[in-house]
Amino acid sequence: MKSLNSRQVAANTLKLGLLLSLLLPGIAQADALADCFDPLAAPVYPTTPNVPAVTTQPAAVRFLNMATFGASPQDVNHLSKMTFQAWVDEQLAMKASCHLATLNETQDNNQRENRIEVWFRHAVTAPDQLRQRVAFALSEVFVVSDVGSGISTNALAVYYDILVRNAFGNFRDILEQVTLSPAMGKYLSTLHNQKADRKLGIRADENYAREVMQLFTIGLVQLDTTGTPVLQNGITVPTYTQTDVENSAKVLTGWGLADSVSFFDGIEWRQSMVSFEGYHDHSAKTLLTNVAVPAAGKAPADLKILLDTLFNHPNVGPFIGRRLIQRLVTSNPSPAYIQRVAEAFNDNGAGVRGDMKAVISAVLLDPEAVGGAKVNPKFGKLREPLLVLTHLWRVLGGKAHDGRLPYYYPESSIGQAPLSSGSVFNFFRPDYAPSGKINDQGLFAPEFQLVNDANNTRFYNELFSLTHWHYVGYQWADQSSVLININNLAKRAQTPSNLVNYLNLVFTGNKLPATVTTPLIAYLRDLSFKDNAGNGVNRSLEALYLVLSSPNYLIQR
Repeated sequence: MKSLNSRQVAANTLKLGLLLSLLLPGIAQADALADCFDPLAAPVYPTTPNVPAVTTQPAAVRFLNMATFGASPQDVNHLSKMTFQAWVDEQLAMKASCHLATLNETQDNNQRENRIEVWFRHAVTAPDQLRQRVAFALSEVFVVSDVGSGISTNALAVYYDILVRNAFGNFRDILEQVTLSPAMGKYLSTLHNQKADRKLGIRADENYAREVMQLFTIGLVQLDTTGTPVLQNGITVPTYTQTDVENSAKVLTGWGLADSVSFFDGIEWRQSMVSFEGYHDHSAKTLLTNVAVPAAGKAPADLKILLDTLFNHPNVGPFIGRRLIQRLVTSNPSPAYIQRVAEAFNDNGAGVRGDMKAVISAVLLDPEAVGGAKVNPKFGKLREPLLVLTHLWRVLGGKAHDGRLPYYYPESSIGQAPLSSGSVFNFFRPDYAPSGKINDQGLFAPEFQLVNDANNTRFYNELFSLTHWHYVGYQWADQSSVLININNLAKRAQTPSNLVNYLNLVFTGNKLPATVTTPLIAYLRDLSFKDNAGNGVNRSLEALYLVLSSPNYLIQR
């Protein structure tokens, strides 16, 4: 009988475990396969009936619109009893709600539609809202997509859980786990990346080597701590050269799937990739600021040098800090704001670099984030289409009859879906500026890259449909679709000003000016309170749609 080597034994053992997990679904997956295994839980708020208000409701709405998937009435009431800092601390202490564990509870955990539904369910109902919101922001920095990539639904859920699990961890861990993720490996070609072989016409793939620098860590040009490009003789200074890309690509050779017997086989998408030294480039290499990678080093050791070099580069704090500010708070943060976040990245106050808890706290609790346009007149950002939908459903309890959120193809109706951008550059680039006043003033508006005639038409048509034809009580509503509950609106609709004031509060934090609310109230008065749809229904639906489609709501300020 032919003996098996240690790698074959390990691979066969792992495959047996996978087979048992399929045959015996009641058996929990081992921690070695996935250490993020808590499915979605219901939010539980401490009872504080006698605690006086600390934060005004408009301020709570505004803050939660940055820190969550949209301020819900329950969250607003909860936050009003505490400070912003206390709320952030409470969220930082919450356990992670994991996507794969929830996906595994569905009838088919490898259907894309179920992954999208699970994402919406987390976005709308997860108690760990800040963690989920930060994970979504990170997914738009460390981009992986199902568009044209052939990455399985399960692998994408595992990848997203890396971001969920590490959202409050350390950036160095995010960088390493993203790099070794099978999903990222397949998306940007580190999976099965081989050392050069002239005879076979093989050269190390440079895809991830380039993007990990350009998009994930240090950017294209040297920055000071304010995020301002460093100039030499009036010219920006590149962060890396083509030689750096080539040498980094050599470092990134020799990685395969964890259950592989040979380099090119395997099906294990839950574990990090493992090294195959026969395919790794063991030559000496030099990275970035003359960091030496010695000859004969093994793939994990070489990778550690590369990731440590990138992690400790002075650009990372301002580069990642600006990205997170843009995703959560505002498109055009001041240099001072970026610097404060970069300093939190560089040192959390206890000598630790890359502490994401410190970074997220700095992003959300900065005077500019809290003060908004009063502190920085350039403050504001366009809400992403996904965030408009999640906010609508969080305010009005959107769900299907079974509690799920089956909204399967958002990219076809609103132009955006999680982990579904067209390229590694996300749905929009951080320095995008539409022509006109924004560009003329030297400002950026990333989300406006999604704005065009076709997308606008689809978005507003879908928003009209979701607010007019998808509510509990509508006789023609598909009960298996996501339905909102408008009873709370209809009760207020007898007095249009009450309805408008409520919508203004819960969606914008009272940001609608009188030039909007006054004509809106007058319009609603012209609509009969009693109608065929039910008392106050038409007024409620019209008011809801007009508020959500107004620039004063769509621009987060």
